[in-house]
Amino acid sequence: EASESEGEEEGEDEGESGFEEEEGDEEEAAEEVPPPPAPPAQQRPFRARPGGAAAEAAAEAADDGGGPLEARVLDGPEVAIPRAARRWWPDEERPAVTSRMRKDVHSLLNRQPRRNDFSAWQMSFPIKMPNGVLCPVSALGECGDPACPSYRPKRPEVRESVENFILEKCITHFSKDAPLGTYATIGCGLLAQDWIILERLRKVGLLPRRAIFVELRTARPVMMCEGSPFPRSVEGGGMNLRQTGFTGLFGPEFAFSAVVTFDKQTEGSTLFEFYNDFDQDAIFVHVGGPSAVGKLTFGTYVDGQRFEMPIEGCWEPRGKPVKFLFACSGTGVLRAYADGELVMASAAVSPKPVVRPHLYVGGASCKKKAAGAFSGSITKIKVWDQEVDWLGTDLMYNFEVESAVNQFTQWYTGECAIWSFGSLAAYAEAVKTDQRFAADLLMKVDVHDELDGYDDFVCRALSANGLALTLGGPGMSWCRRGGGWCRVDSSLEILDKAEAKTKLPWALLGSYPGQPQHQFRTAACAAGGVKARPALPPRRRAQRRQAEAGAAPAA
Repeated sequence: EASESEGEEEGEDEGESGFEEEEGDEEEAAEEVPPPPAPPAQQRPFRARPGGAAAEAAAEAADDGGGPLEARVLDGPEVAIPRAARRWWPDEERPAVTSRMRKDVHSLLNRQPRRNDFSAWQMSFPIKMPNGVLCPVSALGECGDPACPSYRPKRPEVRESVENFILEKCITHFSKDAPLGTYATIGCGLLAQDWIILERLRKVGLLPRRAIFVELRTARPVMMCEGSPFPRSVEGGGMNLRQTGFTGLFGPEFAFSAVVTFDKQTEGSTLFEFYNDFDQDAIFVHVGGPSAVGKLTFGTYVDGQRFEMPIEGCWEPRGKPVKFLFACSGTGVLRAYADGELVMASAAVSPKPVVRPHLYVGGASCKKKAAGAFSGSITKIKVWDQEVDWLGTDLMYNFEVESAVNQFTQWYTGECAIWSFGSLAAYAEAVKTDQRFAADLLMKVDVHDELDGYDDFVCRALSANGLALTLGGPGMSWCRRGGGWCRVDSSLEILDKAEAKTKLPWALLGSYPGQPQHQFRTAACAAGGVKARPALPPRRRAQRRQAEAGAAPAA
């Protein structure tokens, strides 16, 4: 009786969290759920532990909106991992989240939290619960930039309006005949916003069974190598990164990062060149010889056509080490960075996704004498099968994002299969291969950077009844209708005003270049009742100063 009355009191007190508490008694299932047969150890999927928390989770399935827990068929280990993707599994040793824990965590959500900066993120949840237990979502956070139009501590009404707008669209768009099965979000960061949205979808019976996060900070290099001085003693002078055992594909996206020290080049040489057996597809960076000191050429070779992007003045012989990043996007845009600065960008043709047995760094194969061996050192080599930005070269924010995704996965144990993709192009490519990844609801909230080919990739990633909502930043909202796509009105007045306010130009206070405009000064002084001295030529200023100095004692 005491527990029932306590539950009723919590149900009446709604607070400011925005979550309505469940009504009625909490049922505890008495029967235990028998464990399924264990698959092979290396591919063993997560299964809820029998009895206890798992039984309670099954008993409250009506509140989850997904039917009985056993009926929620999740992606198993037999699903192939696409390029630039990761599957996240919960920890089997930890218990599932109970309804009491959900209520306690919901009560912690404050619509206008205090400012809590943590590694450039706004953390809205405490480390511990009021009862001293560690908070299961303490690693979840949002954008911590106070200048952001949806910064929650400063403008909480923007985030709340976005959440209400998404919920209304979902209730209108999805139904029993057209359910919300796959939820995808772009640029999700530390997932606090997505957690709030999914918890609100749970209340209306629309909790998806698959959540996909397209987040650059989940990207990991497919190859890493310490490097060495060049040329080496082997034929060709370089080294083949195939020695690491990598057998995957490169293309259409690609990124290569290294710290390079240049010696005097006696001839044109190769920084790196990745190509296939038939020499029909290649990604390369060539170094200029004695007649082209400081020049690099980043390019691709596709179906007999060569696309080059020359970069001038980016190195010196026997100079200081330079950290480079060469990246190719899913739309074929080549970008070159040097010591954190974008030095050149150009449109080309995306490399084909083919196997490249020749992954040469510092030189080319002895059978391929297109360029000589590099002279210098190439160290801290990292290679990705997708495009990354400069922060990705140091794996910045990767641990924070991984911690958030792990907590998110644990929270939705047995309810949602959690996936992540390092780029939007890789996600659209995975949808083309396997339709189970197609998004029923795809969102972009609070992402203000322009993404190459955003609208094209979003349309390709939608399911037959998909809905894409772009709330913040460049891009449009779409929905799938028959064999085509239709524009969706996603204008939100409060968000549009907040974004417009952050884009207002700064006022310049101070001197302006050019000749001074004396008429403005004279007019201002006259309006203020002050007599302005007339402007004199430079040669008469000394005479005026002497006259004023001589008249001072008499005054």
